[in-house]
Amino acid sequence: MVKIPIAASTPYEVTLGHSDSWMSNVSYWKDRSAIWVVTDETVNRLHGEAFHSQLHRFAEQIVWSVVEPGDGSKSLQTIERLVEQGLREGCDRHTLIIAFGGGMVGDLAGFLASVFMRGVPYIQVPTTVLAHDSAVGGKVAVNHPLAKNAIGAFYQPLGVHYNVSRLETLTPLEVRSGLGELIKHAYLSRHVLESSFEVDLFKALESEMDWVTWLAKGIDVKRTVVEQDEREQGIRAWLNFGHTFGHALESVETYRLPHGEAILYGMVFAFLLSGDVQRAASLKKWMDEQDVTPVDWKPFDAYLEKMTHDKKNRKGVIRFVLLRDEVVIEPVQIDRLQATFEKMKEWWT
Repeated sequence: MVKIPIAASTPYEVTLGHSDSWMSNVSYWKDRSAIWVVTDETVNRLHGEAFHSQLHRFAEQIVWSVVEPGDGSKSLQTIERLVEQGLREGCDRHTLIIAFGGGMVGDLAGFLASVFMRGVPYIQVPTTVLAHDSAVGGKVAVNHPLAKNAIGAFYQPLGVHYNVSRLETLTPLEVRSGLGELIKHAYLSRHVLESSFEVDLFKALESEMDWVTWLAKGIDVKRTVVEQDEREQGIRAWLNFGHTFGHALESVETYRLPHGEAILYGMVFAFLLSGDVQRAASLKKWMDEQDVTPVDWKPFDAYLEKMTHDKKNRKGVIRFVLLRDEVVIEPVQIDRLQATFEKMKEWWT
């Protein structure tokens, strides 16, 4: 098992292995009135029964909430339904919430934990590759119709625990989506860590992945950034590389496009924007080889409207994270954005 300590305002540990040995941590279960698991229909079908039976050792009452898969469940309406269920089943300030699923479930359950009874503890138990990014760092949120993750908080978990054996049930689409964030961390690694793993990752992707090793590398990038800037006042914004256009693409596609695949497109967009055509072309080539979901391109104004609500913007000016000799967060004029968008469409049509 690999253990990664996160020195956040509330310190915690990330573990990665092939079992749920983290459950032996008795401090998680002491004096809990209930354990409240939030998951989605897919994870519940694949892993719910086995996980439920494991938890019975630690609490008499287990509350089980299942939501529809997909980013459409990340809403205030879902939060309201969950709160009602929790209240009806007797959850209180001594309840422990467990986010059992992918990135959407982690964001949703984490936000629920941050607001239920003004805050209850929670644990992240990721079941996807994608969640190696979202489960670490304490960002929790739900979406607003105008912008993704517009309603949220910084709220650290008690722990993040990966049993990578569950990744064996992922579809190729879900793996590709998760790789979007891992590739992002690889691009950032030369700016964050002592050495880059960009080249090594793309070599590793040509064979069977050792998920413990590679997820740990991605998490190490996230850890290093979060420990320096937990509440995104500076370099944590670097982690949004590929996300400005990627989030806009997700929203315009009404979340038909998985998050990680949208970020892959977003990174190509950002590379083109910064003039790094070589990296843009190399990433596009890999995406084409992996049969990444094609985009149903809409007029530029549809994406522009979404980008105007990005959290990195200042005074209405759209700003992008760009990778040059160093990482910059740069204001970009609309005509430059449109020219880059047209180049993207030309490449994929």
